[in-house]
Amino acid sequence: MAKHLIPRKLFFTGGVGRHPDHLTSFAMALRDAGIEYLNLVTVSSIVPPECQVISKESGIVELDPGEIAFVVLSRNESNDTGELVSASIGCALPGAPGRFGYLAEYHTTGTGRDETLGYACNLAAGMYDTLSGDDAPEITGIAKDAIADQGWTTVVCAAVFLL
Repeated sequence: MAKHLIPRKLFFTGGVGRHPDHLTSFAMALRDAGIEYLNLVTVSSIVPPECQVISKESGIVELDPGEIAFVVLSRNESNDTGELVSASIGCALPGAPGRFGYLAEYHTTGTGRDETLGYACNLAAGMYDTLSGDDAPEITGIAKDAIADQGWTTVVCAAVFLL
């Protein structure tokens, strides 16, 4: 019998990395987010029914170095000194038992984290609203921004699923 990979928990994290090398900047952002030691597999944007949002601190201790972790990832980078880069993930959690929710990743330039997060949350809420039913979702999420310095600046946000 095949095992179903249905996440039971998720946590949000984000980070900023700076380095002359593009890839190393990304790695530094993952390190700042606390997830550099994982093998990340990006997935689409469904929060399973009954999936519990936990703190980053509670989630990190459940993961082992080298583990494959499923994530919804938002990433943005720039090597244009002075450019504002941002990344975010909005989340619409189900308002009724047995329902699933949505995650929406969004990234942009020239917009700070508050506005970027608002946009991502609106995207997630809009997707949730397309479901039948009239329950109101709980809206949450994460955003990071940074002004590009010399070399590469990368911002990441992740919703990390735990099985």
